[in-house]
Amino acid sequence: MMADKAPFNPFVPPQRRVGKAMLSLRPIDDPAHDQHYVDVCGSARAYRRLTDSPDVVEDILTTGGYVLAFGESGCGKTALVNRCANWVRAALREALDAKVLVVDLRRHALALESSSVATRIGWACGRLVRALRDEDALVDPAAPELDSGDPDLILPELDTLLDPSLALIVLLPDHLDLVREVLLYASGMLSPRVLYLAESALLTDAQVRKIELALEDTRPPIVLRLRTLTRADVARFVDDRLRRHRAAGRYPGVAHTALTELVSTKSVKTLQRTLVGTFEMLRGEAVNYSESYAVTLEDLNRYTRGIQS
Repeated sequence: MMADKAPFNPFVPPQRRVGKAMLSLRPIDDPAHDQHYVDVCGSARAYRRLTDSPDVVEDILTTGGYVLAFGESGCGKTALVNRCANWVRAALREALDAKVLVVDLRRHALALESSSVATRIGWACGRLVRALRDEDALVDPAAPELDSGDPDLILPELDTLLDPSLALIVLLPDHLDLVREVLLYASGMLSPRVLYLAESALLTDAQVRKIELALEDTRPPIVLRLRTLTRADVARFVDDRLRRHRAAGRYPGVAHTALTELVSTKSVKTLQRTLVGTFEMLRGEAVNYSESYAVTLEDLNRYTRGIQS
């Protein structure tokens, strides 16, 4: 007789503990995450906007590039940027047959949020130089430009400063004045073999269009637009997670009444938090955590009341 399957939370990403279930998917660190994406908020279309571009790899190698993902808070921008970085890294590795470094500067986003654009670019440049020295990625780590701390002398010249066998992907933190920052990076800071990726929850369509128009005669960024979460997105996300992990363990389904309530969720981040928390609550109670049970509207409400009290 087969042993009972262990209880399992289907809304926790692979190789993650429950306590880290809300962290964005990072295929740049764990390749299994790439298969865990669901098309919500137009993310599949945004991803193809990058990957289906026939000249994107050649452009990065010859002139450098800038990718900007924007959309409402909690719509999956960070996960999208991570997936894009992972794809670009693989594409550049194939094109160069060499190492591609990914430098993630986003963990310092809050500390820098209200800083001036000049301060932020200078800080990013300094961090980047430090990371490149640590990775032994520079032709001459003691080059005078590197010690100048001047982004105008360093960032546009990375092609000559970087080891010729390397390429570089830089993940930039969000900013309140990202319009000006994008314009500065894309108009004067790009370098061959270097790609910058940034995200914003504050930029509007009009502001992004302004950026595109201002740079259309030079090197416009690749813009990835994410939209508001829809009812179809919610149903697709829940169905994917419930079907995907059947072999991993036992867990309940979701009742129609509960799904009807979930479709009013405003963001995929809130949806993920609610489902992880509700399933974890039921798993801890060890009463209704079986394949014959379906999570109810009352279960969702109990979890929500619990985190609000």
